[in-house]
Amino acid sequence: MDWAGRRRAAAGPKVHRGCLVVLSCLAGLLAVGLTLAALLDPQEAQSLAEIIRRPAAHSSADWTRFGFDASGKRNNSVEAHINATTVRRLHVMWRSQLPGVADSTPAYLHGLTFPDGTVRNVLYLTTKSGGLVALDADSGALLWRRSNPTYDPNKITTSSPYADASSRTVYSYGLDGRVHKYDAITGRERFDGGWPKTVTTMRLSEKESSALNAANGLLYVTMASFGGDAPPYQGHVVTINLATGATHVFNTICSDHTHLLAPGECRDNGAGIWARPGVVVDPQTGDVVFATGNGPYTADTGGHDWGDSMLILSPDGSRLLDAYTPRKPNSLYMQDLDLGSSAPALLPAIPASSTPHLAVQADKEGLLRLLNLRNLSGRGGPGHVGGELQTLNAPNHCPVVSQPAVWTDPATRGIWIFVSSGCALGGYQVTVSADHHVLLRPQWTVPLGATSPMVAGGVVFAATTGSKEILALDPHTGHVLWTSSERHGGSIGYTHWENPIVVNGRLYCSDENGAVIAYGL
Repeated sequence: MDWAGRRRAAAGPKVHRGCLVVLSCLAGLLAVGLTLAALLDPQEAQSLAEIIRRPAAHSSADWTRFGFDASGKRNNSVEAHINATTVRRLHVMWRSQLPGVADSTPAYLHGLTFPDGTVRNVLYLTTKSGGLVALDADSGALLWRRSNPTYDPNKITTSSPYADASSRTVYSYGLDGRVHKYDAITGRERFDGGWPKTVTTMRLSEKESSALNAANGLLYVTMASFGGDAPPYQGHVVTINLATGATHVFNTICSDHTHLLAPGECRDNGAGIWARPGVVVDPQTGDVVFATGNGPYTADTGGHDWGDSMLILSPDGSRLLDAYTPRKPNSLYMQDLDLGSSAPALLPAIPASSTPHLAVQADKEGLLRLLNLRNLSGRGGPGHVGGELQTLNAPNHCPVVSQPAVWTDPATRGIWIFVSSGCALGGYQVTVSADHHVLLRPQWTVPLGATSPMVAGGVVFAATTGSKEILALDPHTGHVLWTSSERHGGSIGYTHWENPIVVNGRLYCSDENGAVIAYGL
């Protein structure tokens, strides 16, 4: 239509003019859609058609803690928007500056109704200062913040919060030796049930370094030391019953004491729990599984010290059920080669195996150990050394201080584990031999250091530690599908423990500059 025709149409009755505008818009949209479809390959065109047919997307999943779920597998298996085809269209949606650095992983709740009637998706981040920040996940706007008035810049936390979707409550460690409970919508601290809960009597030498985790109404808090492993400190797990407020304490040093230790009460020090997830929870049994760092080991001679060991507790944290310890744990201790630089990565059940329930323990020695969760040492209980089913190198045999991700290929039902060491990221496939033994087989390596990888929509994501970008990789080959630096302004700052999450078509990650960046399709 020429400009004269447009003017004649504009002079007609309003109802006709409205119809023409609508028809013109629809025709334009159809032309754009056909043009885009012509430019895309057939698979992309089909994906675009599905997006056009689909009604407006509504967020439906939550990322409530570091590991996505209590088992800590870091695999969002319900992601329906980002996949190997669409991931290349990710671009920066917003960039927000936090009131402090969040050296941790966000938690995310969807569809929260605020007092003004608006419905929001919300990110929660624990800052180094022990504060808690809530951001609008769709705009990056600061909704509320809670600070720690006793903050010492030389004493920081790298903990991640736990967001309880059912009660709309967020739990966060506050550097005052206590875990605090906040209303997820208003940020108001809640004091019912004896909250906040004290988790250490030595807040100047002990801290929550790991993420909070929860399962079956129980919150798990782990403790380690501040930098330099300066005593006094004893690693421990505090289990808090969220309904009653009752607590259980398991000390990894002086484990015969079942309360929070006071300074000087235990002669030995060490065995902090500082892996990124803290503890993970066995989905089959509800048992609590974790690994300890450097510290003395005396359990095989009747003692009560569990340095450099992988332990399994009863769900309420009150009983030690089993343990794995390498054959020379005190050698690891003396060389600063923490077994517990990573938490156990729990594999899905493998019915075809003679040992169907397995875990992979990565460490600072640069090794991966395959372990039988139902008999860790092979000798029927704790207090023994050895028992691993397989030992192999982590990617490029570099130290692992991140958390692996576990993924089951929905097409083949094959199980994969993705491990980031200090110098490389690698994919390992789980195989079962003819005699029903399970083995890990390395399949690919990308020579870049990264923080803890994760999987969503059948894509592996990881934030690199040196090149300041986020990678999206093919899980079968390690081939790079997308990087954040491909888009102008898409790079992030340096990362330490910061890890990406992907939920409801968005990718979120914080960095050491105190920023949070959101990418979307």
